[in-house]
Amino acid sequence: MSNWKQFVSLALLISFWGSAFPLIKIILDFMSPFLIALIRVLVGGTVLLLVSRRFIYGVKESISAILNIGLFLILLNLGIEFSPNPGLASTLIYTQPIFVLILSRVILKEKINLLQAMGILTAFLGIFASVGGGGFDLGSLISLGGGLTWALGTIYYRVNLRDRDVLALNSYMSLFSSLIIFPVSLLNFKIEWNAEGIGLALLVSITAQALGFILWFSTVRSIGPVKASSAVLLVPVSSYLFSYLLLGEIPSVIEIIGSAVTLTGVFLTFLPGIGVRK
Repeated sequence: MSNWKQFVSLALLISFWGSAFPLIKIILDFMSPFLIALIRVLVGGTVLLLVSRRFIYGVKESISAILNIGLFLILLNLGIEFSPNPGLASTLIYTQPIFVLILSRVILKEKINLLQAMGILTAFLGIFASVGGGGFDLGSLISLGGGLTWALGTIYYRVNLRDRDVLALNSYMSLFSSLIIFPVSLLNFKIEWNAEGIGLALLVSITAQALGFILWFSTVRSIGPVKASSAVLLVPVSSYLFSYLLLGEIPSVIEIIGSAVTLTGVFLTFLPGIGVRK
């Protein structure tokens, strides 16, 4: 893939994933966070199935679906609902790599070098700064829980599923997740049959869930997982920008500084030569 195509793909990916946070905040006026997640996995999974034209399914795939998609999307939507700014929720969710490093050390007994340890410490200092010196609200805690859930799913994927076709796997995982999300959605079923709400829910399903994953896997293939993971740290920045454009939400100075410190800490873990080693 040529450099300009890589740039366009990456820019679209960052825009799709970043804009999803404020768009979900808008959609929450029309339906519950569980129903948003249900629509997202059904529509997004169907699009991925049409592209991949096949399933990869099994018990391990189903467990990964629950962690990486079903439970993660529920926590993501709840985090947005209870957070003061969707951009802050995005920053806290994108602490995923920090939790992956910690869990890799605890579960897989992989070593963490000095620079990685500095990145972890920096990221957590940024988290505390972002929420005003440790005053965690419900949205912040749920968003961090979403990052932790994704990290658990990532470790599980690395151990059990890393050799699978990613599009075929994610089409199954998205659709299987609907079996988990649907009964939960009945506990708090809320929907207003409004064209704006339904339209935005479909838009997020197609852009963030389907096209986002397609662009992500394409980007990983073209520039590698380390560079791709580093680049998508711009998603929270994009989320703050779209939160301002769509909602008029202006982040506080402490949110900006804390988020910048958090993402800097996460970025340190991706620098060349500091990959996790046994």
